[in-house]
Amino acid sequence: MTMSADKADEMRQQYEPLIEAHENQTDETVLKKVCNNINGLLMRPDWREQLHKTREQMPKQEGEMPAALADVILQVQSSTVLDSMNRINQLARLGSLRSAMDEAYDALQHAPTYLPLHSLMGDLLVQEGRTPDAITKFSVVAHSYSVRGEVSQATKLLRRILQLSPMDLGSRNRLIEQLVARGQIDDAVQEYLELAAIYYRLAELDMARKTYTTALRVVQQGSANRDWNTHILQRMADIDLQRLDWKQALRVYEQIRTLAPEDETSRKQLVELNLRMAQTDKAMSELENYVSYLESQNKNDVAILFIEEIIKDHADQPLLKRALAARLHHSHRTDEAIAILDTLGETLMQSGEKQSALEVINQIVLMNPPNAEEYRQLLIQMQNR
Repeated sequence: MTMSADKADEMRQQYEPLIEAHENQTDETVLKKVCNNINGLLMRPDWREQLHKTREQMPKQEGEMPAALADVILQVQSSTVLDSMNRINQLARLGSLRSAMDEAYDALQHAPTYLPLHSLMGDLLVQEGRTPDAITKFSVVAHSYSVRGEVSQATKLLRRILQLSPMDLGSRNRLIEQLVARGQIDDAVQEYLELAAIYYRLAELDMARKTYTTALRVVQQGSANRDWNTHILQRMADIDLQRLDWKQALRVYEQIRTLAPEDETSRKQLVELNLRMAQTDKAMSELENYVSYLESQNKNDVAILFIEEIIKDHADQPLLKRALAARLHHSHRTDEAIAILDTLGETLMQSGEKQSALEVINQIVLMNPPNAEEYRQLLIQMQNR
């Protein structure tokens, strides 16, 4: 009732594991303690003001939800602990970090299991420059929250650890597990990508690819944004190319082509890889497939530029030049097409590839240029040689 409407549901979820843990409580001392604390907080005319005041004294990080007041209710001396935490924060703001830590240790005598207090001690360790100790403290507290079923709190602390130590692979894996458990699949996938990037920077390509594969499986099985599929597959293909595993890269790019037929990079790689693997027919099939797709989108100029880019790296492939000439003719640029084919035909004749040269000249004849009869005579002469 004291929380804003947009945060009320999330706060309610924080209470659920605590309520469940106490439903079967039989220790009368514990039950009396809880009742007395509730009485002190709620059974009073100014209960709403008291709760606001209590929240102000509790530790919270900028932009995050405050801890549930149930944590306070479950302590033996809740008011004493909150007063101590208020003094700790005041001392920390004044720069008296050692005194603040002493106050924290004293407060632990009254509430050794109060996790927000332990989190506050972690913050003090960070301010003192004792980052490894702070990470250890946050890790223990995050584990405690996780055991209690408070996944939200555990997740926040794990994120804090990663802010301090991005290379902490153990914490990142635990964070991923927590995010998946909460159904935050998109966030989990993002963390998988961060993890894979770390492996990549460490030159552990096998682990990086394995992580991408796991992320892809999570996307396909969960409710994540489907755009992740293409993004992850592209990263996998990049690794395959670096490892010179062309066959595997080819399979990945084929998946991308199915998911994103408009992706020019993957289309180009499909042609390039097939050419490198001496699979010319498959390369030309991929090329024609993409060109047909572009034609259906009324992007003839893009198709021509696409073929020209591939020819730059594969100028020795006659079929590519013939495909370019066909596109130019289709775009009413027949003079340019014939110029390309003329040069190609001469090159093929000089290299002794008579049959290929005949096919090129025949392609020119089919374009029906003004001097088509000259090409027909040339064709007859070459056939009679």
